[in-house]
Amino acid sequence: MKKVVLYSSNTRNRAKSHFLEVFPKWNALWEAAAERYTELEITVVLQLNNRYYLDFKDGEPAGYPKGIKMVVLPNDATIPDFLRAIEGEKPDVAVAITHPISGYDWNGIRDAVIAESLRDDGITAICYGYPAALLCFDKNKTFQVMRDNRFRVSNAVLVEHELFTVKGAECGSTLNAYQESILWKIRKLMPVIIKNASGSGSVGIRVFRDYEEAKAFLLSEAFDKNVIVEQLLEGDEYGIEIHGCGGKYIVSPPYRKLSYESGEVNDPLGAATLKYGPVISDKINTEALRAEMLRLANLFRLTGIVNLDLFYVNGEWYILDINSRWSGITSLVTASQGRSAYEVFLDQVMEDDRGLNDWSKWKYCCQFKIPQSEGVDFGKLVADGDLSSVSHEEIMIGGEKRWYNDAVTATYDSLEALAEGFEKLRAKYPEILPAESVEALKKDIQER
Repeated sequence: MKKVVLYSSNTRNRAKSHFLEVFPKWNALWEAAAERYTELEITVVLQLNNRYYLDFKDGEPAGYPKGIKMVVLPNDATIPDFLRAIEGEKPDVAVAITHPISGYDWNGIRDAVIAESLRDDGITAICYGYPAALLCFDKNKTFQVMRDNRFRVSNAVLVEHELFTVKGAECGSTLNAYQESILWKIRKLMPVIIKNASGSGSVGIRVFRDYEEAKAFLLSEAFDKNVIVEQLLEGDEYGIEIHGCGGKYIVSPPYRKLSYESGEVNDPLGAATLKYGPVISDKINTEALRAEMLRLANLFRLTGIVNLDLFYVNGEWYILDINSRWSGITSLVTASQGRSAYEVFLDQVMEDDRGLNDWSKWKYCCQFKIPQSEGVDFGKLVADGDLSSVSHEEIMIGGEKRWYNDAVTATYDSLEALAEGFEKLRAKYPEILPAESVEALKKDIQER
């Protein structure tokens, strides 16, 4: 029997009062994995703040899964702590299972360093290298490396806060030449998106169609860190995932992202945001996209779950962002695949692609937000097969606590069947599904 240690060195500071409930339960997914991979002895090394891997009640773990060993470290565990815990299990292979963190999305960097140290100690580790982890974290590096390797990205410029805010008189100059040059470049990029140069790209995004407004922002106190100023692409937004390692990859078809409310950028937390798919069509060159994503995966030796945000503009695919971890569409993509996210990581060990490179085997589903919590039995919706999964969480938006209910529908055999199923779900449970979302999905599917 092969001994496998999965690890996640999460740095999230989770308050015990934080509420998150998922359906199906994490423990149930782990137990299903243990039953499937009987030839593996599975241990998970993690921390109490790993909300993607432990069920909680009143701030404490709500039991542990059967058939899986859980090694739980304190929230302030260091890299040496993780190395001692992982190596103490004497694994045949260690696998990083990175998940996101709001603000500075840097967990992948830490997981990569742990993997490097494990390899130095003679332990096989499945994890992207440190350069790939840094590429995903540093958005300016993302643009540079993508361009250098002939991947299509929008035009962009890095604005370094320290240089941009220097007063010319402070350094014996008549003006700040760096600031003047940056503003000249931005004028030629308009309209633009301004986003943080590192960390989570979906946090703090601003859209400017007017040059003077963009300039005023950069000259204000609100500009307080390095940012990327990126030309705004006008097209359709999609997301994909790449799963696997060592040259054996599954590239997902693209999944459409849209909002039925007006807005320049789809907000991943927005109540009106829909994600659905897969969308497989010669009209958007999905086979050409697959070939490019395979080239990217092999070039950077990606592993695990890697997410890319894309735009399709005038017959061409553009890369907006790349994230080397569990993403906002992972539940959607894995539902289409008929497996859990945990199984994505374990299938790397088994070198099993389940035939999923044949896109005809994929099912169709939609990810949407349930607007209310009171009176909704999320567990029953999943148990009855109306939904594949639900994440029921209390989050902070604009300093205010709100319920965030992220759901994935049951799966269907076609986009047309998905649209019909979404409409039937609305008729059966009108309280969980706004009529606008049904109309938006049907209309967008008809346009594909």
